[in-house]
Amino acid sequence: MIDEAPSPARTPRLAFWRTERRQKFLREVGSVVLGVLIALGLGAIAGEIGWKIEVATARNAMEVELGELIGQGEERENAYKCVEDRLDQLSRIVDAAETAGKLPPLGAISMPPWRTWPRGIWASTVSAQTASHLDRDLLDNYSSAYVYADNLSTLGQREIDVWTDLTTLVGPGRAFSTTEAVDLRRSISKARVINRMMAGNGIRLKQIVTAYDLGYDLGSAREYSGRALSAYEICAPIPLNIPATYGQAPGDDTVKRMHATPITRESGGGAKR
Repeated sequence: MIDEAPSPARTPRLAFWRTERRQKFLREVGSVVLGVLIALGLGAIAGEIGWKIEVATARNAMEVELGELIGQGEERENAYKCVEDRLDQLSRIVDAAETAGKLPPLGAISMPPWRTWPRGIWASTVSAQTASHLDRDLLDNYSSAYVYADNLSTLGQREIDVWTDLTTLVGPGRAFSTTEAVDLRRSISKARVINRMMAGNGIRLKQIVTAYDLGYDLGSAREYSGRALSAYEICAPIPLNIPATYGQAPGDDTVKRMHATPITRESGGGAKR
């Protein structure tokens, strides 16, 4: 069979049809690609706006948290001398008891104010990856401030242990050895350095927040820093009522105090919804 050559009339028409078909295909592909690019662009813009909102929300929440941290730090600085004075008093009691070979009757020595040093907002900001959308310098400054908050929390736990050791002095009076005196002097030194480190870390935390304009809630800070020294038992004389037995510990009024000062929405405890 002899192939029939395309006629001159059909060849241009076929070429035109193929060109038109190709152009239509390219237009359709182009429309799809453009649509995808526009969607991706709008999605990126929407995502960026969403992160900006998340960052603003986190910063507002951290202002309250930093206010509480700064207030607790200022509280420790305010009570600093009371703690040092109590440790001086305990040192004199230990020296005299070692000489006499006997501890005198002694009431509750109390301990510095214990606080929670909250860092939950910062932790959630980091875990939710919101922190990664902060300006690099801003992220470094927040991180530096919260390092001091972490230090304060760690020191607070150590402080409970050392003041529990010091409370072995509290009781009706008993024999006292040089070995005990050596151990208690060591505990007094530990308590002293913790007190100084806590005051110093609180000062540094506020200095960073202030120097780099991170912002903090003054009202939250004043809930702690505005308290009179008379509110702290360690700033008052050692009470005259003497426990009948040894083996006492700090916080004997904890249950009573917790019921007297309950956490409520108005007090700011927990979420305020």
